[in-house]
Amino acid sequence: MSSIFSSTFNVIEWLAVTGLTQSVLIIVYIVFRVKSWRQASLALAYFLVLGLAFGLQFSLRLETYEQPLRMALWLVRSMGPPLCYLLVLQIAKGADLPERRQFLVLGLVPLSLAAAYVIKDMTHVCDKNALLCPGLFLWLQWTGSISGGLAMLALWGHKNLFSMLKKAKSGMERYWLIMVLVMANVGGVAITFLHSVGSLDEATADSLLVLLGLVFIYLAITTLFRVYPSPVQLNNVPTRFTMQTMTAEEKELAVRVRKLMEVDKLYHEPTFSRADLARELNVSENTLSRVINVSFGKSFPRLLNEFRVDDAKRMLHNHEIPIQVVSTEVGFNSLASFNRAFREITSITPSQYRAANAGNGAPSEQTVTP
Repeated sequence: MSSIFSSTFNVIEWLAVTGLTQSVLIIVYIVFRVKSWRQASLALAYFLVLGLAFGLQFSLRLETYEQPLRMALWLVRSMGPPLCYLLVLQIAKGADLPERRQFLVLGLVPLSLAAAYVIKDMTHVCDKNALLCPGLFLWLQWTGSISGGLAMLALWGHKNLFSMLKKAKSGMERYWLIMVLVMANVGGVAITFLHSVGSLDEATADSLLVLLGLVFIYLAITTLFRVYPSPVQLNNVPTRFTMQTMTAEEKELAVRVRKLMEVDKLYHEPTFSRADLARELNVSENTLSRVINVSFGKSFPRLLNEFRVDDAKRMLHNHEIPIQVVSTEVGFNSLASFNRAFREITSITPSQYRAANAGNGAPSEQTVTP
């Protein structure tokens, strides 16, 4: 196999340049159409890492700097699975960003790097003072594949979220986009592991990873932006959609949204998403978002949080109810996200609100109105 790749390595270089070019095009596409830099940050980071991997693969032709370039290539490839984990959660939940604690998955990369150096020193595969050597890279491949596997395995804890997304009438596009991301990264982890245990030589592993990256880039271009652009929050073509131009059906849809929020209180479910509401109302997510933005003057996540915070205010007047319980009852999946949303909407924390309203009766009416 190595002899085959020695005669076709220029082809792999060319494919790496092709992948780099496609990654840059996707990044430029996002940059020029981005609606929210915060919401697009994970997608930008993921394609930046993918582009760097292609670029570093091509740069390996500089044999004088092969070892430093190999280290840089390992680092960017190792970042792929943790970033995939975060991006998948964002797409599945249709949320702004995953919870802060979920970003701890990025710590798997420095941990795997440290573990490889500890094993290097214990096994003496390198000279005592050598920072880089072929033996170290084999251990890096092994620890990197383990950390990548753990990042992918962490998604198993969210399998119910994916099952709900698959069943949702308007969630299939996001579901298949998630499957593409997961399969590409699982494949990359498997190739890296096989290389680390000697089942694949270095040239074969590099070639397979480049080809896998190109397949993913193709699916990303044809799926991520053409079929479902909203995970990275791209701007739509400007329209003149206003309250005056809304049809009777759209105005009725706004009334139904308000009823489901105020009467049925669907927002009490922590995993309740725009896809769930669209399925409940039997409309597309794009139509639902447009009606909510015009009728309520806010985004869907903001609407949910304002209803939740209004419920929380009433509960906070009862000092016997712990704030953690209040957070869970109104639909937040963590105390941190509750505190963050409450402060964003009211400019004070739940504890400060409770202290300022000690002895007062609970407010009697909902304040979120279209």
